[in-house]
Amino acid sequence: MEQSPRTDLKLLRYFLAVAEELHFGRAAVRLNMSQPPLSLHIKELENQLGTPLFVRHSRSVALTHAGKILMEESRRLLAMANASLARVEQIGRGEGGRIELGVVGTAMWGRMRPLMHAFLRDNPDVDVQFREKSPGMQQALLERHELDAGIWRMALDLPTGMVGIRLHQAAFLVAMPQDSPLASWSAIPLEALRNEYFVTLPSVHSDWSFLQRVCQAAGFSPMIIREAVEPQTVLAMISMGLGVTLMADSYAQMQWPGVVFRPLEEPIPADLYIVYQPTHTTPTAVRLIKALTQ
Repeated sequence: MEQSPRTDLKLLRYFLAVAEELHFGRAAVRLNMSQPPLSLHIKELENQLGTPLFVRHSRSVALTHAGKILMEESRRLLAMANASLARVEQIGRGEGGRIELGVVGTAMWGRMRPLMHAFLRDNPDVDVQFREKSPGMQQALLERHELDAGIWRMALDLPTGMVGIRLHQAAFLVAMPQDSPLASWSAIPLEALRNEYFVTLPSVHSDWSFLQRVCQAAGFSPMIIREAVEPQTVLAMISMGLGVTLMADSYAQMQWPGVVFRPLEEPIPADLYIVYQPTHTTPTAVRLIKALTQ
């Protein structure tokens, strides 16, 4: 059996006007058109659907059973279409939509957290999807336009076409067990960590690729004996005496039983940046960038 052609929304609007007025003349006035073309459009719709929608009398019309069902469905479909179009207009004005935001895990604490909380509270129609990725992966996804923006630390060497705005200054600290001999020091030389065991986050989801390069520049490779996906798991293992780690100073704002934080003698900056491509940034993403960079 040959499938009926798709009916466009205009024919459904014409049908709904006649169905609600039950009079072709009044429906034509409501639609600001003459009656003959309206009658032709209704006939076209009936031919497409293969069924009569009205019983036509000399002075009035009545809905067939199929017409009554189509009136209910037309109201629902047109309401959905209007809502969808209004949503698109809203997105175009930057008032709603979806944002694909890349982040490193440690970015979610510190000063960014209250700013993001305020943005989500003030923009309930915006759906922010947080995608925890390494800086290298975020950059690749930005180049493929699969992210609207990315957040990572020390985003200084960016490809042409990408812009990085510093969200705030930060530094990496040494996190260690409270009974570590290093805990008595006021500041730790990076060299002093040469023989320490490290507990880290996976490089693919964190700053650890960058930190490994920093250690190598100081003349050693960190001895990583454990990895954990969650920062709190890393800190829990440190509290049990399993090793030390380097972590952004935002984590020192919280109390971690059995863990102490100390600065490095020569600070390693951990400034947080938001990175995006101005030529491929939606109005909604621009609003988020402005909110985070206030």
